[in-house]
Amino acid sequence: MKKKLLFIAPNYYGFNEVVYQGLQSYSDYEVIEIDSTKPYKYKNIGERIFNFFLKTFKGHNLKKIKTELYIQQTIERSEEYDLLLVNRPDMLTEQALETAIAKSKKSKAILWDSIKKIPQSNEYLAKFDNVLSFDPDDCYNYGFTPITNFYFKEAQNWEIKFDVALLITYDNRIHDAIKLFQYFNSQGIKAKARIFVYKKDQIKEKLPENMEIIEQIIPFKKSCEYYFDSKVILDLSHPHQKGLSFRPFEALGLKKKLITTAENVKSLEFYNTTNILYLQDINNIEIPEDFLKDEYLNPDSQITKRYSLENWVENVTS
Repeated sequence: MKKKLLFIAPNYYGFNEVVYQGLQSYSDYEVIEIDSTKPYKYKNIGERIFNFFLKTFKGHNLKKIKTELYIQQTIERSEEYDLLLVNRPDMLTEQALETAIAKSKKSKAILWDSIKKIPQSNEYLAKFDNVLSFDPDDCYNYGFTPITNFYFKEAQNWEIKFDVALLITYDNRIHDAIKLFQYFNSQGIKAKARIFVYKKDQIKEKLPENMEIIEQIIPFKKSCEYYFDSKVILDLSHPHQKGLSFRPFEALGLKKKLITTAENVKSLEFYNTTNILYLQDINNIEIPEDFLKDEYLNPDSQITKRYSLENWVENVTS
């Protein structure tokens, strides 16, 4: 009988879908997935009206109750799981988490955000056999097991139309992005950007014309396609995050160069100055002409494979 793996994660930008497909494709487990943020859809107008009164007079939310019920019932469908993987355990109720762990021979929490960025309860994390984190400070401070991010799409023969491409969500990094694009435009560097802005937010900054505002999020499995026609991927790190984002690994898989503000990129075994440019001071930007002109330098194939989704799944499930 095939071993069973229970994978619980929130559906943020479709990231969980990529991991789920990877677990299905590259592991020996039968994978059961639970979307911990799955929205409940009203069956009829009566439920909508009932929820209105429930929230108004009882302080309860039918949609939240139904989502929690879906999670609990899905966990209880199997008597036992060989492995439990949970991203964002703080999204689960204590009852759901305890049920999932009790039914699992081995349990692992996977943190793709630093504790500073998204605080996690020590009580929740202590319940797991192992906690995996991409943030080196958190691994050092809390004894987590270090993991890296991964790439899941590989290089093809694309027509190159741009020198640099940037894809980010609107936050404080916008100021660095504007400075960089002003520099690109002044140096004749052909660049493009898409800035995702939530409808509730209003972007106050004046953007260069080649920075486009979008209000529809690009799903994670599609986002790297935005870089296909560019030589270089631009990576702007979050101020409270020491772990490397997906950009360095996407660049590796797509055989693209990388410009990044993340100092930790120098610790990567595939770091070299031909392919990767670390920007130490955003107020003193200098991009060597040769960096854009020189051909991409292929790392050793074994190093490249080490950061694939396939290898990541093997490490996480071993």
